[in-house]
Amino acid sequence: MNKMKPSFRNTYKPYFKNRSKFRNRSKFRNRFKFRNRSKFRNRSKPSFRNASKRFSPNQQSFRKRLSPIQPGEEMDYKNISLISRFISEQGKILSRRRNRLTLKKQRLIARAIKQARILSLIPFLSLNSKLIRA
Repeated sequence: MNKMKPSFRNTYKPYFKNRSKFRNRSKFRNRFKFRNRSKFRNRSKPSFRNASKRFSPNQQSFRKRLSPIQPGEEMDYKNISLISRFISEQGKILSRRRNRLTLKKQRLIARAIKQARILSLIPFLSLNSKLIRA
């Protein structure tokens, strides 16, 4: 007769083999309780004056930043003066946060940098920090 083993998912194994370790759980939990809870209980609420300054609806929560690429500038591998603004001193492509670019423009710049590297207009790694900065 052909006896098949039960599949892995159908087998039942208890999670705790030896429950004697977990009988004194309360002692274990007490070790990690906050020692000084009074700090959290007696917090003073922010005064109305401070709250009004922080959460005024008239102020904008963010300011629109100007794009570092001007509307007339061409994002192309041949425009090395533009590309070199978005490369670190070591020759790495700077992040979108540092560049303050949109996602679409960051992709175009990254593609242009990679093309310029392949065509040897820009070095892959520059040990000297002498990139053309204009």
